[in-house]
Amino acid sequence: MFELAPRLLAVLDGGDPVVVATAVAMSGSAPSGVGTSMAVLPGGQVVGTISGGCVEGSLFVTAEQVLADGVPVLERFGFDDDTDDPDAVWAPALRCGGRVEVLVRRIVPGDPVVDVLRRAASGVPTSLTVSLEPDTLGAVVTAPDGCRGRVFVERADARPRCIVVGAVEFAVAVTNAAAVLGHAVTVVDPRPVFLTDERFPAADERIVGWPTRVLEGLPIDASTVVVVLSHDERFDAAVIDLALRRGAGYVGAMGSRATHERRTAELRALGTPDLGRLRSPIGLDIGAETPAEMAVAIMAEVIAVRRGAPGGALAGGAGPIHRRAVAAG
Repeated sequence: MFELAPRLLAVLDGGDPVVVATAVAMSGSAPSGVGTSMAVLPGGQVVGTISGGCVEGSLFVTAEQVLADGVPVLERFGFDDDTDDPDAVWAPALRCGGRVEVLVRRIVPGDPVVDVLRRAASGVPTSLTVSLEPDTLGAVVTAPDGCRGRVFVERADARPRCIVVGAVEFAVAVTNAAAVLGHAVTVVDPRPVFLTDERFPAADERIVGWPTRVLEGLPIDASTVVVVLSHDERFDAAVIDLALRRGAGYVGAMGSRATHERRTAELRALGTPDLGRLRSPIGLDIGAETPAEMAVAIMAEVIAVRRGAPGGALAGGAGPIHRRAVAAG
C-alpha cells in the first residue's frame, strides 16, 4: 500500500474514501510481492496492481462492495491442488500457479492509517500492523508484540538515495527513472548553467559544487546509488574512490572501455578498495543508445545489483522467476 501513498493521500485529503486491496500472503510463483496493492478511487479509477491482471477484475467487484458497506474482506486466489474438479478452485486462478491472499479494506479521512500513509509518502520509515483474524479483520493492531492472532505487517523504509554526478542530458533521463523507482535523487555538478530546476524537475536536490566536496557531506550507505555520468577527468576517479570507500551499494560510471581502463589505473594508484564493485562501463548490455534507453539500462543494473540477480534474460533460464514469497505472520 505504501507505494501508492501519494495517490491515496490526494483523495483522502480531499474528503473522499478509498478502497485498498493489499497482498498479505503469497506462495509459489506470483508476479508481485507481499505488500503490493491495488486501490479503487472515487469514480471507479484503479491504481496499482496485485497480479498484473489475473485477479484485478474480481478484486474490483469486491472493492465496490467494501466501499459501500465498509466491511473488510480477505480474498484468496490460486489453484486447489487437492481436487480434479476444474470448478473447485479459488477463482479466478493465478495462471502462474501461485497463491495469494488479499485484504480489501476501506480507508476514510481521519482513519489512523492516513497518518501512517503521510509518513510513508514523506520518506520517513514507518510500519503498519493489521489483523487478519475474522472477527477483527483489517483493524489496526497498536501493540503487535503482544498480539496472539494472525497479523500482517507492512513496512516502508526510508527512500534509497541516488546521487547523480554530472548534469548531462543522460543525467536527466536517469534522474527521471530513478525517481519513478522510488529513489530520493540528488544531482551534483559544478556548473550552475546546466543544473537547473527546469532540466531536473524530478530531483529532490540539485547541488552546485565540486563533486568530491559535495559527496563528503552527503549520507552514503549500502542503500545508496552513485551514478557518475560527468566524464570529467578532473574528479571522476576521486568521486568513484570516495563512493566505494564509503560503502555505496551501487557505484557505476559512464565511459568507453578505454576510459574505464584509464580510470582503473587512477583508482589503483589511489589505493581504492573494492574495485570489483565498480560497474563500468555502466549499465546492462541491452544495446541502449538514447538517453532514455541508457537510463533503463542503468537502473536495470541498479535493481539487479540490489537483488543479487545476474541481469540476463529470463528466457532459457531455470528456477523461480520471482525471488521472494513472504507469508503473513
